[in-house]
Amino acid sequence: MSEENQVATPPTITIADDKYLIDDLSDRGKLLVSDLYRTSMEYNELFRSYNQTVTLTNTYASGLKGEVEKANLPEKTEESESSITIEDKSYDGSDLPDTVKAYISELVRANNNKSSLEFRLRQLDAARNAYISSLKDDISNSDTQSIE
Repeated sequence: MSEENQVATPPTITIADDKYLIDDLSDRGKLLVSDLYRTSMEYNELFRSYNQTVTLTNTYASGLKGEVEKANLPEKTEESESSITIEDKSYDGSDLPDTVKAYISELVRANNNKSSLEFRLRQLDAARNAYISSLKDDISNSDTQSIE
């Protein structure tokens, strides 16, 4: 297909099943669309990272379980000062092998990263909702008409 046969489709945004030409929005509306777009892009990228972190956390948890079973750790007793609990079974954590300690360290790091990502995703989700709400208000307070 040649360039002169292609018809450029003007950019639109759909809100509550109504489609609007971005060029028809107010300057504030255009700014809100821009901010909404950037926020959504960041959310999508972070969500991919979050999914990778969940997979990593599950891998470390599974590896930790295997290392604990391989080490034949004794079950936690009343005298145990520290413990490690896996699938509702508590083990004495006072003398852990280095491999178990390494898995615990990586699992804690992965969980902290996951928590951080969850917090940021909640922030971005709140921002997206605020931009959409503000955009709805801006459209309803203007003479912008939906298309189609």
